[in-house]
Amino acid sequence: MKKYINYIIENINIEDVIAFDNHPVTYHIIDELYEAKFKISVISFSTDIIKYVARYTDFNIIMPNGKVDNALHIITGADVIQTFERYRIRYYFATAPYMADKVLYQTLPEIAEIQLALYNRSEKLLIVNRPAILKHHRRQDYSYIGEF
Repeated sequence: MKKYINYIIENINIEDVIAFDNHPVTYHIIDELYEAKFKISVISFSTDIIKYVARYTDFNIIMPNGKVDNALHIITGADVIQTFERYRIRYYFATAPYMADKVLYQTLPEIAEIQLALYNRSEKLLIVNRPAILKHHRRQDYSYIGEF
């Protein structure tokens, strides 16, 4: 993990816009970037990530417009996607619950739509979790969020 994070830090530029999904690994990456004195902008639909970055770093935060879903700790709605479409995102640290071959899937359509928008705006997608492998699946049960 340390080598992975060091590789990422070595390739980040000042003023990069970096997107994060909520996952324990992303907090570690945020901490490492802050300790390395990078000045980046963070974009996320996770209220937990936004709160953490605001409290523990001096990074710029790009807040998407939308409605807060307190149960899921996310910001949702069409305005979220429109916000993300305005930015060139260097890295997207994403979580994907499932994968088949090199295709990533999500079970919650409202999250999948936002993740797909981030995927489409990002130069590089980096998965921070280990998705479960779908051996037999019905497409209607899962939403496409991107590919490796």
